[in-house]
Amino acid sequence: MHRLLPFTLIISLSASAQVNLIPLPAEMRMEAGTLDLRCPWAVEAGAPLHEFAERLQAEIVPLHPDEKLACFRATSIDLKLITPDTLLNAEWYRLKVEPSGIAIAAVTEAGLYRGTRTLVQLLEQGRGSASLPCLTITDQPRFGWRGMHLDVCRHFFPVPFIKKYIDLLARYKMNSFHWHLTDDQGWRIQIKGRPELTAVGAWRKGSQVGAYANQQFDTVRYGGFYTQDEIREVVAYAAERHINVVPEIEMPGHALAALAAYPQLGCTGGPYAVERGWGVFPDVFCAGNDSVFAMLQDVLTEVMDLFPSKIIHIGGDECPKDRWKTCPKCQARMKADGLKDEHELQSYFIRRIEKFVNGKGRKIIGWDEILEGGLAPNASVMSWRGTEGGIAAARSGHDAVMSPGSHCYFDHYQGDPANEPLAIGGYTPLQKVYSYEPVPAELNEKEAKHILGAQGNIWTEYIHTPDQVEYMAAPRLLALAEVLWTPKGKRDESAFIHRLEQEFPKLDSLHYSASRSLYQVRITPKQGAKPGLITVELESAMPDIPVYYKFPGQEAGAMAKDPRKGPMAPQKQRYTGPLDVTAASTVQAWAEPEAHFGTQATYPISTARFHFNKATARPITLSNPPDERYNTGGAFTLVDGITAGSQRVNTEWLGWKQGVTITVDLGSVQHVRHIGIGAWNDAHSWIHLPAEVAFSTSTDSTTFTPFGSAKGQVAGGRNDFSTEGQAKARYVRIAVKSIGNIPDGMPGEGNPAWLFLDEVEVR
Repeated sequence: MHRLLPFTLIISLSASAQVNLIPLPAEMRMEAGTLDLRCPWAVEAGAPLHEFAERLQAEIVPLHPDEKLACFRATSIDLKLITPDTLLNAEWYRLKVEPSGIAIAAVTEAGLYRGTRTLVQLLEQGRGSASLPCLTITDQPRFGWRGMHLDVCRHFFPVPFIKKYIDLLARYKMNSFHWHLTDDQGWRIQIKGRPELTAVGAWRKGSQVGAYANQQFDTVRYGGFYTQDEIREVVAYAAERHINVVPEIEMPGHALAALAAYPQLGCTGGPYAVERGWGVFPDVFCAGNDSVFAMLQDVLTEVMDLFPSKIIHIGGDECPKDRWKTCPKCQARMKADGLKDEHELQSYFIRRIEKFVNGKGRKIIGWDEILEGGLAPNASVMSWRGTEGGIAAARSGHDAVMSPGSHCYFDHYQGDPANEPLAIGGYTPLQKVYSYEPVPAELNEKEAKHILGAQGNIWTEYIHTPDQVEYMAAPRLLALAEVLWTPKGKRDESAFIHRLEQEFPKLDSLHYSASRSLYQVRITPKQGAKPGLITVELESAMPDIPVYYKFPGQEAGAMAKDPRKGPMAPQKQRYTGPLDVTAASTVQAWAEPEAHFGTQATYPISTARFHFNKATARPITLSNPPDERYNTGGAFTLVDGITAGSQRVNTEWLGWKQGVTITVDLGSVQHVRHIGIGAWNDAHSWIHLPAEVAFSTSTDSTTFTPFGSAKGQVAGGRNDFSTEGQAKARYVRIAVKSIGNIPDGMPGEGNPAWLFLDEVEVR
């Protein structure tokens, strides 16, 4: 029997007990009493679970409190598989903590493993007090597909890190690892029957560096691949953690690494090279060449021998049709099979691959472009371009995994881009991930059953190192894990963030480089009480944590001030309300927890630099509003004093799919000699410069006189459209003309071009 604790100690332990679990269990009931953790622990299980129990015993030994008791017998941690109940989820488990020990029951070993993940978190939390509160947890996931993706083609990551990444998934009860193994920039899996795929396709002659639009490259040979033994090692490692590894072999697009190895498989015959840059490229597998299908069948045969996954990902996204339109073999295939266009040719390609994969007892999943031209009979869809692909699949009776870029792309910025490492774009903070609902509201109950779950994606164009992968994944992965596991009605953002605060120290101790962007303060400029005045609001996602700010290098005579305190000093001050800015200033702001919550000794510092000209903070009107996706801050964004930087998709760019006319009221008739506006150029992202920008001025807002025009800039990234002249004006008008649809031969051809604009400048 256990040594008994003094009554007073039992009371104090119970009073201080806290349970902070991620993801939150479906049901947790606190019971009277506590379990003393100071006796030795013994994991007990029947013969079929012997190895499982040994692994758990080894894992939890380091979690034992430093203080130990000499007890009559060890505290038992009893693992048990119960008679299967068809009404119970395969990952269901029940965990009980009683004064005499711990018991975990499940209907499958997978469920038992999920229960041990809860146990590990409990033991970590109980180590300090050497006790656990008595409780009963009855738990199961909301969704069956709870996944994370990793692209190892743009940048390669070694096996030890892949295992560490899998450990992170396992800790939070994720059950799917989507391994993106082939792309234009590298072929990363050994195929013994096709050795050139790695001998040639795994290596490129350089890599794109810096901001996406600048198109700059180094000349450093780069690459790597996983041997088949390494693949088996990773698959076995994941299997012990009851994580399914879903391999992705891209087709028919994103194939340049394969074409570099076997140029005869492309429409032109090459020569091809493993791609150095990021984006979408015109050369794809030739859909009219039977040798392509023979090669892919060889590849998939070896892949299916390595991966026991019932689902094989075949890509299917971003496949340009340019080469197919002029390829005799592809056109002959279309004619022979009665295919009306190249979209149906892609469907033919996918269906043919699916038939082969189905013949091996497996199923395919592909990105939502595989819907174009008709979906293969047994295929599932991974919906990334929004929710539409998942909705279409579910309504047609096909399964779907939701992975929209709006909520699930963890290569996007998670804090203000001006204060984050360079990323590909987008803005997906932790709170946005947590707000995601995987089942689209448009689906009825029957259709909703086809939504298998969701996954987060990490594409690595701008992610070079394991530390950076971890920074982009955590803590957003934790938020998605709770979305996918916990019943919808039990989710609560503020409660989740509180539990996350307690989890940060554990992530640190496990050597994960988790982002602290959650503590980053958002600096938001708004129109002040009168024209020419900017009101700056400082907002933290953590309302209970004090926010501090300073104006470093504040020059004498600058007019930045706090309405309640007068002129700003450069010293640190606590934020109590909006700040007024009327002249060039730099503001720095940060959240500073009084209790550190594992946030490290330094805090993310947000910085905003305000520049003033005649148009700054003046009334502004637009002929038509920006697209809702790129309208943060509204029209004021164009006169808020902040010039957008190289991180293109942030709060300082407004986006249109058509032209726009901008009018600014300067407040009085003034001498004007310069008018300008910034525009962004990134053709790979369908963002194009204006065809022309025309400037005009007026003294009465009715009659406008031409002031000049600008056009013809072609540099990647930011371009300034401006003109010089002489005028007396109160009103300045800027008419920005779009190029219309994207020209042939460019990414997104035929679609409306995006027009991205930022700060208006009048001098």
